[in-house]
Amino acid sequence: MRTLEYAQPTEQMKLTDVMDLDSATPIEISSFLSRELSLVIQDRAELASRFILDRDKPWLVCQLCGAALLLVRTQHRFFHFRHHPVIEGLIQCDISTKGELSSAQITAIKYNAQKESQAHIRLKGIIRDSLIADRSCGEPLVEKVWKGQPVADRATWRKPDVQVVRGNERIAFEVQLSTTFLTEIVGRREFYRANGGAMIWVFQSFDPSSTKTAEEDIFFLNNLNVFIVNDQTLARSRATGRMAFECWYAVPELTGRTIVNEWRRAEVFLDDLTFSPEKQLVFYNDYLSQREVLESSVNADVLRRDFHSFWMELGREDTPQSRERWVDLRERMAVTYPDIKLPNSHWTDPFQGAVSIVLSARYGRPIGYRFERLLNVSNQAFDSYKPFLLQSVSGATRTALAPMSRCTAILSQGLAAFRA
Repeated sequence: MRTLEYAQPTEQMKLTDVMDLDSATPIEISSFLSRELSLVIQDRAELASRFILDRDKPWLVCQLCGAALLLVRTQHRFFHFRHHPVIEGLIQCDISTKGELSSAQITAIKYNAQKESQAHIRLKGIIRDSLIADRSCGEPLVEKVWKGQPVADRATWRKPDVQVVRGNERIAFEVQLSTTFLTEIVGRREFYRANGGAMIWVFQSFDPSSTKTAEEDIFFLNNLNVFIVNDQTLARSRATGRMAFECWYAVPELTGRTIVNEWRRAEVFLDDLTFSPEKQLVFYNDYLSQREVLESSVNADVLRRDFHSFWMELGREDTPQSRERWVDLRERMAVTYPDIKLPNSHWTDPFQGAVSIVLSARYGRPIGYRFERLLNVSNQAFDSYKPFLLQSVSGATRTALAPMSRCTAILSQGLAAFRA
């Protein structure tokens, strides 16, 4: 199942004057709130996290009153800014987003009620019993205080749903609720990050085709990995002596030049997971690394660099290694420059010679040739590649040079991207 969703701003926003204090510039609301959904969700968390860490150094503020802002998502999945509810009642602003009861207060009431629900109690029990079955874990603790390092001479603590020690790792398990709200999520992330602990959000169920904001606030920040426990995973935990999960994870894939997320499901165990407390990531599949590779494959600057490197290293060779490297480079080129059809072999004439001439001129030394001097390349170009040189100088001669080989014609159109 593939997913790609873009955020959308509300049509009528009261608060539209927003300043980015990092750059000291106003932000364009429509553009900011219309990006890929995962990016907006991540910035939403960053906004809340920075307020928790130091409310005197917010990121985005109201230009009219200077108060810190929170990015809110409506029931219909639209985004808008509002004054942070913690300070909303303390400020005087021409634009007020405060109602009789703030959305955060309403959410908090619902959240606290759900903390006592039977579903929440049941999931805590499954987590506890799964950890008891896991031979690599110590005794699990349910709703016990986790004391943290003092901050500004104030004691800090959390009470995770379940916690356990596994080897050198201390792990907190938190049950995801439908009303788990952003301040809770980022507050816990920052606490466990500061205190060297890992945190796993545990879901009761998950459908990648219909995700809720409370779910997105979690999995977009956790390498797009979702962990579920239920009666079936508990049975597997007991049968294997390893804590079991059902895991949904996204794999980035290219459709043209667009990256979309392909969601997959796997049965995994606690010891299959990678823990990164400093980044507050616990994952089975490394989505971020995979996406970085894809992004570099369609990045023109990276592709240009790789093209140049290939030609410097292997441009004058026709070997199994050079042919294999060329196939990979050619496939990446086809994604980024679909109108440029490169030859199946880099050794194709006059393609090989034409590229070697251009890059030799670009770097001021022979590239793609075994010549010792650039003068030899110039002579080769004059003797064998006059049509290519003429076409490179003037696009107006394209029609007159129709008899040229297809490779040369294509090269003259596309090689400009690689001269810089």
